Amino acid sequence: MRVFKYRGGNESIFIRDLESLEKDTFWAPTRDALNDPCEGLVSSEVLLSQIDLTAGVLGKGIKGISSSVDSVKQSLNDLIEKKDSAGVYSLSKNCTNELLWAHYANSHKGFCIEYDLDTLVYFGRNDYFNFNVTYSDHPPKLNINDMLAIEDKVGFIQKLIGVKSTKWDYEKETRVITSESGLQNYDYRAVKSIYFGLRMPNEKRQEVMKRLCGRDIKYYHISLKDNSYKFTTEPLEDLYPTDKKYMYSIAPIAEYAVDPDALNEKWSEFSPYLHKMAEIVRREPYCNEVQMVEVSFDKSKLGKPVFFGQYQRSKSRHENLYLTPKEIDERYSKISDLSAELEYV
Repeated sequence: MRVFKYRGGNESIFIRDLESLEKDTFWAPTRDALNDPCEGLVSSEVLLSQIDLTAGVLGKGIKGISSSVDSVKQSLNDLIEKKDSAGVYSLSKNCTNELLWAHYANSHKGFCIEYDLDTLVYFGRNDYFNFNVTYSDHPPKLNINDMLAIEDKVGFIQKLIGVKSTKWDYEKETRVITSESGLQNYDYRAVKSIYFGLRMPNEKRQEVMKRLCGRDIKYYHISLKDNSYKFTTEPLEDLYPTDKKYMYSIAPIAEYAVDPDALNEKWSEFSPYLHKMAEIVRREPYCNEVQMVEVSFDKSKLGKPVFFGQYQRSKSRHENLYLTPKEIDERYSKISDLSAELEYV
């Protein structure tokens, strides 16, 4: 899904936002740092009353029921208070909203970043939640059903910190919630496009293009449709094209990571794809070492294998890349730095 972040205020903020883009980071502040003072407003009175009522009906004559109820209430309060330390990265589904350009992009002098949401959250998927903000005339109220469905973490978190007044509906907001607030890292390939505001100076456009060259980012500028209040987007030529790719490297392949002899015989005709897959995986921007290339047991079907390549991203983290033979052929054909001995059939 495409989502957008409006950026670039005065000179110092523009510098900050451009540096963040260069370093593949975003800042997720706590809810009390957001511009809506009603962020995270939620009532737990109904739920607390329901807990007392349930304990009163079911707990008659049960020793220690009072202390157990107090413990449940404290756990509930602790859970609710976690929203105060979580990070919130606010995004929109719209890149041509005149109010968002005015409010968050320095009256059209800034820019707007287009992210692929799946790629953005995948990098920190164990610590991130994402959902669409809902809009209501009244703050949400927690009830016993929320506790019964607490395993649906996204739904519970959304109710805690994903409901806003209907006055904010024009933002069409999507949120990424991080377990801890502050600076977050992401896969640079999450950034797909940059949209320049109506009033953004040409020299700043050029500076953005120059400092983000080699990332395969597309550029657009916002223009006003004739005789209307509506904005449209028009493509811009990248002024700094380059064949040098950002973060391009070739990682080592671990011994025995590619073993055609170990491949199940029903996939033997596809064995050349093991080597091709390894070459693709070792060129993944965040790959430190290719550790295994195999046919996926879970994702493959008879006659239709899906290959996976496992690689080390850091000492404590590994990633899997899944590709079909067709996808492997497409990506392998684009590799231009294979040595002669690696030109697999």
